[in-house]
Amino acid sequence: MQISELRDIIESPSDDEPYSLDATYNPTILVEGGILGDHDFTWSLDYFRLHYFQPARMDALWRTYQENVAPLIVILHQATMARIVQDACAGSDLSPSDEALLFSVCYAAVASMKAHICPSVLDVDRDTAIQDCRRAVSQGLRRANFISSQSLSALQAAVLFLLCYRVGGDTRLVWAESAVVIRVAQAQGVHRDGRNFALPPFETEMRRRLWWHICMLDMLSSGDQGVDTQIRPEMFDTQFPSNIDDDDIALCMTDWPLPKTGFTNITICIMTCQIMTGILWPRQCGYSDMSTHDRENLVTALGKRLHEQYIDHFNLDIPIHWVVATVVRLQLSKAWLATQFQSGASDVKSFRHDDRVFETALELAQFSYLLHTNEGTPQWSWLCTSFKEWHVVAFILSELCLRPLSPETDHAWDVVTKIYSSWQHDMPRTDAMLQKPLDRLMARTAASRASRQEQDGQAPFSQEALSDEFLGLGDTDSDLLFSGLDWLSGSLF
Repeated sequence: MQISELRDIIESPSDDEPYSLDATYNPTILVEGGILGDHDFTWSLDYFRLHYFQPARMDALWRTYQENVAPLIVILHQATMARIVQDACAGSDLSPSDEALLFSVCYAAVASMKAHICPSVLDVDRDTAIQDCRRAVSQGLRRANFISSQSLSALQAAVLFLLCYRVGGDTRLVWAESAVVIRVAQAQGVHRDGRNFALPPFETEMRRRLWWHICMLDMLSSGDQGVDTQIRPEMFDTQFPSNIDDDDIALCMTDWPLPKTGFTNITICIMTCQIMTGILWPRQCGYSDMSTHDRENLVTALGKRLHEQYIDHFNLDIPIHWVVATVVRLQLSKAWLATQFQSGASDVKSFRHDDRVFETALELAQFSYLLHTNEGTPQWSWLCTSFKEWHVVAFILSELCLRPLSPETDHAWDVVTKIYSSWQHDMPRTDAMLQKPLDRLMARTAASRASRQEQDGQAPFSQEALSDEFLGLGDTDSDLLFSGLDWLSGSLF
């Protein structure tokens, strides 16, 4: 299958559906669930406070947030947030903005919980708790007058909620409301670095964290819809957060903290944003006239920099270090693959069906699946499952339509089928922009393989043959889970 044919399959509607990449999307959802919707006047915040602000329940939600959410979404200063939690448990009055932020923390904690745990913690099932917390965030932000507010807490609440709501929620709504968040952030001046206005170190660092998480929200939600980001580098001058831990900053501090080398609370944000500024935004602008070789060098140089400054100093026996290293190296390998895809897009005949490219794509898919299912890091799988390598899987499928049947292509088909099945299980109904084209490509590849198997007299593929052991994805030995990801170093670094 050539690149032009792959593009036709992905971009063209099927014969039995109208011309729409997400014809099933219901616009009434927009008034039901986000930061600006949900006008259910039969539901009150008094009920939420009475039920969820009980000390034992609030303490459990806060601990869940610290364990499951804070290591990957580093918007808040945990010591400052802990005081808000304590005040709520003591029955003290909170400002509308701080209360909205607490509602958002509750939502994030519930979103990260396994369904079977929720009833024992909150005395309600997870779906009910999600509904309650979502309504509380929406009403809380309205009480805080979010659109015209100058409160950093209200903006933090909205960003935290949307980053978590896109996991299993309405991704089209998240994408639309992320534009509102960007405008509110600009109105608050968060897109300008605090040092330009002589703001204190603590406030400057918190504004930097917030702005760059808004950039990540824009990147993720735009990727969900298959469009370019709304934010461009010329729109702001906010610097990266300093590579420091929460304990290194305090509200009353006057001296600027010294950045550290290696892993800190905020390292995952910094590395992701360096990839965004160094690769994603330039790629959206067309890389100017850079050759494929120069694009590869750009990715390789950034990868080496991130390794030398951060990853080489990680202890990969520590689960969160392994997760952060894996996330970043998958981002880098996906960026390297993108240089190969783009080189073929301009000249179909020159595209190389290179074994190295195919093997790298397959390894990326395997490790992405391992990140979702790893038994050693289950508390972060809720967020990792939302990082779907759509284009990588589409590329593997296109190659499987071209390559002859072999043990290697059989293994590749097993891997993508396993991944596709897991996506189908937890796919938000509004992910149709990319889901439908992938459905068509899966069907096309399955039909192609079945036809060739029939010609060769092979038995048709059986779903029952799929198991973690067969795919080589079920091994939870610590040497595999906390290795140095050597699979990547040979081809990229």
